[in-house]
Amino acid sequence: MMRRLSEVEGELGGVRGTGTSADGMIAVVADGSGRVEKIELNPRVMRLESHVLAEELMKTIREAQDDGARRTRELLGDALGGMEIPDGGFDSARVEKRLTESYESFARAIEMRVADLGTDR
Repeated sequence: MMRRLSEVEGELGGVRGTGTSADGMIAVVADGSGRVEKIELNPRVMRLESHVLAEELMKTIREAQDDGARRTRELLGDALGGMEIPDGGFDSARVEKRLTESYESFARAIEMRVADLGTDR
């Protein structure tokens, strides 16, 4: 699990979320932390009233940010053995507890195996 987490660390930087307006005239790309990286506007959006354009742009940005956050949660969840990461974000205390439980289980298994080896002699 620790090895997978270190592998995922590099992958997190490559997470991108996308959003496209309902009419397809606006496309947005955001990174996994929600920072908007790219906005593409079809020239036809200039025909929209400014408040409609602003509203559609905000909806599309939120869609891209939500998509990036979802992809980040999925990537982290897979690395943590299928643990579901809530919408609120990464809970480090929960991850630490899960890792501690895994370590303790592994340590008990090793102790039992060592004890078995000692009785085999």
